[in-house]
This record gives sequence, structure tokens and C-alpha cells, in this order.
Amino acid sequence: MILVKYIKLTISLFLCLLLIGCNPKSKEINSNSIYLKVLGTIQDGGIPHLGCNKKCCKDYFLGQTKRVGVSSLGISNLKNDKKYLIDATPDINFQLKELIGNENFSEKLNGIFITHAHMGHYAGLLNLGKESYNSKNIPLYSMPKLHDFILNNGPWNQLVNLNNINLVKIFADKELILDDNLSLTPVQVPHRDEYSETVGFIIKGNLKKALYIPDIDKWNKWNISIVEMIKKVDFAFLDGTFYDSNEINNRDISEIPHPFIIESLDLFKTLSKAEKDKIYFIHLNHTNPVLNKNSKEYKSVISKGFNVAETGMEFIL
Repeated sequence: MILVKYIKLTISLFLCLLLIGCNPKSKEINSNSIYLKVLGTIQDGGIPHLGCNKKCCKDYFLGQTKRVGVSSLGISNLKNDKKYLIDATPDINFQLKELIGNENFSEKLNGIFITHAHMGHYAGLLNLGKESYNSKNIPLYSMPKLHDFILNNGPWNQLVNLNNINLVKIFADKELILDDNLSLTPVQVPHRDEYSETVGFIIKGNLKKALYIPDIDKWNKWNISIVEMIKKVDFAFLDGTFYDSNEINNRDISEIPHPFIIESLDLFKTLSKAEKDKIYFIHLNHTNPVLNKNSKEYKSVISKGFNVAETGMEFIL
């Protein structure tokens, strides 16, 4: 009996080390767990950003920094051996490799959810086409406007016509049950909706819920209180594109509205310590100083009780 318990403990420890690196956020892992992984944290243009001559991008070409992927989440259902991707970014090659490994994506990727039709969130779909992977019937979950845009416009509709993807329409605030231990609910947010709606997702597992909103114009433009929503989830991955207005000196920032991190810090300052610890700023522009852990801006965010998302972070839901 003692030997059996020892063997079970050894196996559990091995799985912890192998799957999650004993991440303190992920102590509860078991065969029924929903496993959430941050696959990227950067704004649509990525790093290096086209036309950027600043140190952040120069260092990349000099080989002094590692590639950082565009904002995306991966979901693994350990119970049912299913995997889902949120947003098909320009870095989808690296991100699917991280999520699925060397296995057949058409067989092992059970669905892609798209937040909206801006470059960094759906351009990676082209890699599923015949010029590249030539996938077979991967479910693509999208809101009605995006669904119709893909169906009626090239090159996206070629993915449908060649059965690379299988379009599945989803609706705001309507919970989609994926498995007996996993559901996703789209929540529509105000953003620049040229070709599609913009949504975030509530991801609900066995034990916990996560909120993912990589893009929104401003929190006060939303008809839902983000403060109250944070209280209803266990993890909140929120738009942190710009730290403040000082980052952008070559474009009209009114054309690319996002809640500045300093605005969010002020809005969330009355939250309890436990509520603040739920928040992870994500979708960071290449100019954002919080990407540098030695910056005063990063240290300020951390000292106030919040978090900055990093690629590879793992959570159990």
C-alpha cells in the first residue's frame, strides 16, 4: 500500500514538472484539469515591429533578445485530450508548436477562437491554407459579422471552400459548452470594428474562470463594469497595450485607443490585494516599458499588486 502511494506521488510530481514546472498558480493539476497557457503577449505588430528603429527592435536583430509572440492563449483539456487556440496570430507556427508539439494539427487542434479581425488576431489563419499547412476542417469559432466576412471575402473564403476550416458561429454572452468541463462565453467590447465585432472570452473550467480581453478602446466606453467582472473571475488577462501616451510620438494616439496601463492602475486601485493579483496586463506594444523588468514602470505595476503576462505562463482552471 505504501509502495502504491509512493508511485502515485512520484507520477504526480513528474507530471507537475513536465507540464507546468510546478507553477504556484497551477498546484491543482490533475487528469480532469483545464490547462491555460500564455502563448504570446505582444500587440499585433509583434517584436520586431516594422519600421521601428528603437532599442526594443534593434536588439532583436542584433540577437540580444528572444522572439516574443503576439498575444494568444492556448487551452488544453487534459480530461478529454482536446486543445483550443484563442487568436490565430502571425506567430501561429511557433504557438501551435508550443500548444500541440509535433502532432497533426488537423487532428489535435479542436478549435480556434477569434477575438476580432485585426491583423494580429486572425492573419495567422492563412497558414492553414493550401500554400502552407493545408489543414482539414479545423473548427473556427467566430462572431456573426466575422463569420460572414470570412465567408464572403478572399483569401479567407478559400480556407472554407477547401475545407481547411469549418466555420462555427458564436454569439455575445451565449455560453458555448465545449466539453463537460470546459466552456467559453464571448463578451463584446467597444473597439475599431471595421470587419468584425470585437470580443473577449470568459473561459470556464472545472474550478476557475479566466477573462481574456486583449483589445478594448477604453474601459469607460464599455456598458459593463470591468471592476465587477474582475471580481467574478479568477484570472483576468487585460489590454495593456500602452503604458501611457508618451510611447507613441509618430502617430495620432486617438486613432489607436486603448486603456493606458496607468489608467487601469487608477481604476483598479480600490480592489483588494487578492483581486489585483488576478490581473495580468497583456497585448503589450513593442514600445511598452513594462516589457523591461528593470524599468520603473514595470516595478510600479508589480509593487501595486498587479502582474504583467509573460509567454509560457500556465494556469489551471
